[in-house]
Amino acid sequence: MSEQKKEVFSEAKGEGFDVKIIKEIIKLRKQDQDERDVRESLLDLYMRAMETAPAEGKTAKAA
Repeated sequence: MSEQKKEVFSEAKGEGFDVKIIKEIIKLRKQDQDERDVRESLLDLYMRAMETAPAEGKTAKAA
């Protein structure tokens, strides 16, 4: 089975597909809808928090 997976991923890579993305899709499809919704919500929340957080290494200039 493992060998077959390697062949499929190798063929996909040869056709120009991103194998990491394909594996991520497979992982997501194994989850139930509620699990995916929670994960997506948390990812969105964290991304918004990172956008509003001050950048590392930058200090506020005194006015």
